[in-house]
Amino acid sequence: MNTNTVRIIGQVLENSWGRESSPSGTYSVKYDLAGNLLTLKFTTVVHFAGESAYGPQVAEANRHAVNLINEKLTLVKKAFKEVTGSTLKTEDLGGKDDVELIQPHSSRRVAYYRYNHVFKIED
Repeated sequence: MNTNTVRIIGQVLENSWGRESSPSGTYSVKYDLAGNLLTLKFTTVVHFAGESAYGPQVAEANRHAVNLINEKLTLVKKAFKEVTGSTLKTEDLGGKDDVELIQPHSSRRVAYYRYNHVFKIED
């Protein structure tokens, strides 16, 4: 991958300064670029009402994560097209989620929900 591609991806996805990642402050979408692999990382805090709410709430967090990651990828591709005039081609390598309980013994369980999705950038 050339330097221009890395620069454009970084400019579009960099959100360490300010509230670009989550205007409401309830989630974050960060990225990692290693070689030609772009990993988009979603994190939020989930409050489980009870054991029966675990499945539906994780499914909802996953839906939200997938939608936001797809929006970010679309934004990157659009910006890349505007700057270079060519199409940024990616291969979807899939995503994986994880739930980390941080308050497991209270009546209202609190957890981090994380979802990482990897895309291979094709030259």
